[in-house]
Amino acid sequence: MNSSKCTNCGLVNSPGEPICRRCGNSVTSQHDQTRGNPTLPEYGPGTDAYALPRSPFSGTFTEHEGVWRDGATLVMQKTARLPDYCVKCGLAANGFHLTRNLSWHHPALYLLIFAGLLIYAIVALIVRKSAKIEISMCSDHIRKHRTAVAVGWLVFLIGVGFIVLAIGNSSGGSALFGIALVLASAVYSATFVKVVQVKKIDDHYVWLKGIDENFLARLPVVH
Repeated sequence: MNSSKCTNCGLVNSPGEPICRRCGNSVTSQHDQTRGNPTLPEYGPGTDAYALPRSPFSGTFTEHEGVWRDGATLVMQKTARLPDYCVKCGLAANGFHLTRNLSWHHPALYLLIFAGLLIYAIVALIVRKSAKIEISMCSDHIRKHRTAVAVGWLVFLIGVGFIVLAIGNSSGGSALFGIALVLASAVYSATFVKVVQVKKIDDHYVWLKGIDENFLARLPVVH
């Protein structure tokens, strides 16, 4: 059986495949193509560790190229764009998104805190990996996120207010309450305000957790 070449992108697919693995277009066999042209087409690029099958979102291969799932983890190229579905519920995002500057360093670096916060901060700043991505979210979850951010800031500012009041009145009880509120705002923000969890970042890829399973189900699997 002859292999099949896509008339749209030129990729030569496996024998018997009626649909192109790259762009989803219908394909024709080499036998049909070479009746009038004896020159055979070149094969498309080979696959690698992050080779993609045809995108499940539409008929085009390149629309969401560079985004995969690895179990409960989302893997994406730094230059890729996420599909237009909410990462928190899997529903259509309709173009809404949040732009985030993400950073990551190896967890072992936290041991440097015992040597001093300044040493840890300097080393972490030097070796950290960063990425700027647009996180697709529906309008409802964007609204919930903004509300959570506002609540976190409100609790923080109230805590700072109690600390300032305690300094003016020499009130140890107010100071402790203010410190407790500040710490509570930090825990609240880390728990409810963070949109996604960064698992890892290297020079080319980003690994994210905390993604809705319905969103992940739409992605091709890492091979």
